[in-house]
Amino acid sequence: MLQGKAFLITGAGGALSRALIPAFHRAGARLFLSDPRPERMAERAEAVGAKTFVADLTRLEEAEALARFVEKEAPLYGVVHTVGGFAAGRFLDSDPGLYDWMLDLNLRTTFNLLKAVLPYMAERKEGFFAAFAAGPAWTGAGPGRALYTAAKTALASLLRSLQGEVEGVRFLVVYPMGTLDTEANRQAMPQADFARWVAPELVAEMVVEAAKAKGGRLLELPIYPPL
Repeated sequence: MLQGKAFLITGAGGALSRALIPAFHRAGARLFLSDPRPERMAERAEAVGAKTFVADLTRLEEAEALARFVEKEAPLYGVVHTVGGFAAGRFLDSDPGLYDWMLDLNLRTTFNLLKAVLPYMAERKEGFFAAFAAGPAWTGAGPGRALYTAAKTALASLLRSLQGEVEGVRFLVVYPMGTLDTEANRQAMPQADFARWVAPELVAEMVVEAAKAKGGRLLELPIYPPL
């Protein structure tokens, strides 16, 4: 159902995109990839025949340039936005710099990308936009990671609100409800039980299914670790 449809995956050099890119390629999507660092996505783009665009999505003008780049090639049907950042720590030990970092990576990038791509989708009354929140945003509390939780909760609220505002565009908020099984997380937590972590491949499959959904829609998708 996605055959030939143009999809943009942001944060294309990241851990989640390692699974998302081949999953959307298998589904027949025409892929466009974006990352601030070209070397991070070059090999992945070559493997699936995707076009790339280097952009810092904390800057609105770069998000708009990215949207124009895709639109010149094909009508942009879908976006999977993976850019974000994580930091833990006591709120009383945090400083304004951490606040800026969490809100910029998790919320500002989402805001800028939405401002850039939604005019095209809204005009066609068709599209799909997925972004990633986190377990604490689903439960409403994240002790020891308050600023991260606030940023991800705001992201989720933004997309839920837009679902009732932008006709024809389907939004999806994905909530990984546990640690993602990535190489970086394994290196950071070598003593953890990796069998209890969420597989990025499962997350990718579910986002593809949401993008293909007919006769209904998925607005919020919590994905839990294995039992």
